[in-house]
Amino acid sequence: MLSLSKKKTGEKKKKKSISRLLSSRLVLCITLICSIFITATYLKKKNESNAILVKKAREYQTLITSSLSVPLWDIDRDSINEVCASYMQHNIICRLLVVDQMNRVLFSDQKMQQNNAIKFEWKVFYNKENIGRIEMDVTSEFFTQKNRELFVSSMMTLLVAIVMISLTTGFFLKVILKKPFEELGSIVESYSKGQYDQHITRSSYIEFDQFVKVLNQMAQKIIRQNEDLEQRVIERTRELNEANKDLTKLAILAEEANKAKSEFLTNVSHELRTPMNGIMGMASILEDLNLDASALQCVAIIQNSARDLLSLINDLLDYSSLDTGKLELKITQFDIKQTINTILKIFDVKAKSKSLQLNHTFAKDIPNKVYGDPMRLQQVVANLMDNAIKFTEKGEIHMRVEIQNDSPDKIRLHFQIIDTGIGILQEDMKHLFKVFSQVDASVTRKYGGTGLGLVISKKLVDLMGGEINVQSQIDKGSTFWFTLEFNKIKHSGNTT
Repeated sequence: MLSLSKKKTGEKKKKKSISRLLSSRLVLCITLICSIFITATYLKKKNESNAILVKKAREYQTLITSSLSVPLWDIDRDSINEVCASYMQHNIICRLLVVDQMNRVLFSDQKMQQNNAIKFEWKVFYNKENIGRIEMDVTSEFFTQKNRELFVSSMMTLLVAIVMISLTTGFFLKVILKKPFEELGSIVESYSKGQYDQHITRSSYIEFDQFVKVLNQMAQKIIRQNEDLEQRVIERTRELNEANKDLTKLAILAEEANKAKSEFLTNVSHELRTPMNGIMGMASILEDLNLDASALQCVAIIQNSARDLLSLINDLLDYSSLDTGKLELKITQFDIKQTINTILKIFDVKAKSKSLQLNHTFAKDIPNKVYGDPMRLQQVVANLMDNAIKFTEKGEIHMRVEIQNDSPDKIRLHFQIIDTGIGILQEDMKHLFKVFSQVDASVTRKYGGTGLGLVISKKLVDLMGGEINVQSQIDKGSTFWFTLEFNKIKHSGNTT
């Protein structure tokens, strides 16, 4: 009950805010209009004051000239001082200077320094003879002060009016809007409780009749939609249950088929290894016999074919192990530079057979020994290096090993294999690292291969917590790169 009363109190506060909002908007409009009017009046008065100031200054110029003509002719300093002192009493005159025809100062006085004073200067003639010069500065400070006082009084009056208007309009709006909003509140409250059949047909105010009508139509529409939705939920639930049963059966069948495929692939690969090892062994024995050149060439072909087939069998076994998650890393301490050099020596012969240059560089701060799986690292490098040599007809292949991130316990290395081969189109990049996939059929016919090498490399790099990708330009070459993190070897304090 306490929470319900708090909720109702909160709703009442929200309803009262509408009257406050309307009242504030009304007061804002009145304030804006009055402020514009008062400001415009102030600016108009200011412009009128400037015109009056100039007019007054011209009148004083005429009066001062007529008053000082005779004293200037007679050089009567007392009369000049008396006349000028009387004009200096006027509010608009802030400076007056009188000099004779010899530029001798007969009178000079200044009330205050005025930056915006208007300066007047003219010569005085008597019987058509120049007898002196008068300078006069006038200021509008007097009119400006009057306008400011008028502006401030107007703004104070406006402020009082705004306070009165806000109080009266807020009260009357709250009284006027209370009943219709209570009616609408009762409708909305009943709808919020799901009681769509309990509604009023009309409002006490014409302005709210259409709103009430729309609310009632909305309630009827919600009732129909709820009924349709309940029916559809029942139908969809039944369909989903049936579909889930079918999907469960399909998932079980797919899992069994995948398991059977992996087991079959593993068993066949193991069975193929035994005869392949026998073929390679017999080929080695034949090579040691005293055979002629033609026979030795046939033996070499047998050995190369057997090695290629055995490599494919090993790839299939590795892929099967990776696909089923059975492959485990063997973490051990190893010399990373020696490991890379060993695999590169194997491919150096293959590169030279195609007249390709194979070289490599290591960053100088790479530690000699780290913890990791050297065999899987060699496998990734071998797959990428084999691809680079396969698709490069001329130029060079360069392997670069750099430090990407170094911390006290771990080091992340960035491996790059850069070739000058045929390159890969950007739209063909999506086919890389996919099982049994190459960029196009013509590549497969010309260069051979199953595409398993890149797939196995990606799975191995992912298994070791790294990242692998490629950058390539057609006819310019490719750069396959991957990153791997290794644990550093902690040396004890005592060294020998």
